[in-house]
Amino acid sequence: VKPGYDLAIMHSIARQLIKDGYTDEQFIKDSVVFSNGKEAISYDDYKAFLEKFTPEYAAEKAGINSADIVKAAKMFGESPTAMSMWCMGVNQRVAGVFLNNLIHNIHLLTGKLGKPGCDSFSLTGQPNACGGVREGGALSHLLPGHSVVANEQHRKTIAEIWKTTPDKIQPTPGKHTVAMFEAVAKGEIKGMYILCTNPAQSLPNLNKYLKGMSDTFMVVAESFYPTETAKVADVLLPVAFWGEKEGVYGCTERRSQHLAKALNPMGEAKWDGDVIVDLAKRMGYAKGFEHFKKPEDVWNEYLLTTKGTDMDLSGATYDRLKKVRGLTWPVPDTSHPGTWHRFTEGDPYFPKDKAGKKRMYFYTKPEGKAVIFARPDKGPEEPTSNEYPVALTTGRILEQWHTMTMTGQIPELRRAAPVPYVELNPDDAKSWSVKNKDKVKVITARGSLVLEAKVIDRTRRGTIFIPWHWPESLTNLLTIDAVDPGSFEPEYKVAACKVVKA
Repeated sequence: VKPGYDLAIMHSIARQLIKDGYTDEQFIKDSVVFSNGKEAISYDDYKAFLEKFTPEYAAEKAGINSADIVKAAKMFGESPTAMSMWCMGVNQRVAGVFLNNLIHNIHLLTGKLGKPGCDSFSLTGQPNACGGVREGGALSHLLPGHSVVANEQHRKTIAEIWKTTPDKIQPTPGKHTVAMFEAVAKGEIKGMYILCTNPAQSLPNLNKYLKGMSDTFMVVAESFYPTETAKVADVLLPVAFWGEKEGVYGCTERRSQHLAKALNPMGEAKWDGDVIVDLAKRMGYAKGFEHFKKPEDVWNEYLLTTKGTDMDLSGATYDRLKKVRGLTWPVPDTSHPGTWHRFTEGDPYFPKDKAGKKRMYFYTKPEGKAVIFARPDKGPEEPTSNEYPVALTTGRILEQWHTMTMTGQIPELRRAAPVPYVELNPDDAKSWSVKNKDKVKVITARGSLVLEAKVIDRTRRGTIFIPWHWPESLTNLLTIDAVDPGSFEPEYKVAACKVVKA
């Protein structure tokens, strides 16, 4: 598929499922409503919206064969079960939220949701992204336990647990990641504390942000040294890596799982919590932090923030988590085994009185119904052009992980993928007079890199792929920092470029 043009395909599959009679009309009647993203629409309105998205239309936009769209719809429709799983290729886009909606749409249309072998499942990009980031309230608009900063009652509840007053919690969301680093680049943020991430390598459009990061007073707590972010830090704090500490992490499927410590931290390294508590004390805030002596204390307070919410973890005590292979929320008490499927019978919050004979009741929605969205087939922020005629996409490979802080220390993995490279389609390589292992220069409107060419038929013609792992070759000098207006995730997956022989 041409990078950034797959929304039309999903609409076309939905259209085909309806036309070929693969929809679960009873499920739609019981458990689904329709929206164009601004207001409610009818099922007939949705069908009319889809008429534009013929297999031929979608195939032309995406650069694929229309017969494959019809085949995919038939396979999905005829199968008694269906799982859709995706990762950053869907999410890291300016239309990532829309594309997530459209994948959910085909499951809702066919009723392939909430039963064994049937689900639409967004895989997180790294371990604990659900637990430590979303559920833990680490995003700028969130508080722990699915609470939000804009909700006055949520602020009161969390403030009481934190033994502070609600006015200490700002009622408006802070800056999302890209906006925060834009403020750093403009000198509007004077100091930062960074942990668990390596933004001097992982941010998109790096040239825009590196000087600001260097100018800002920056404290970096990290387990692996050196990193690109450590190079611009003013203070570096050594913290324990994952095997040198214990705690709980939250997985994509709502599973909270205990992680035991295997080794004692080396050198001056400490558990992150000890570092934060020590820093708080030195800044005069000991009263709010001195009760955290060990990871279990943090978990116990966190459980209070989930009590009575849709993700109640009250029954997932620290001792219990040490004995089981994780528990999926909600787990409202210690006798509860965890919830396998939400919004179905067996979910402790499933309202049988309201649901009646309905198989699923989406109790977090006003009508108990999920939403099928009629979204526009928005393309990439930066389409190809005469000046930049090639589509660039970036991502990960099997042998390496993110910024190589861990996998880069393993000789076998280093040997498996020793140097930065760019994948070129054989036909493109021939037209550019490039052979395997030649050096090529990839140029975007933001920067350029010289890379080794890997000529392989894995990429489509007109598209190149660059893994972004190597710190000596910063792929994100090339990427665009446009974000999805809903998720604020940057569009790492699509940019326009040109390729010349170096």
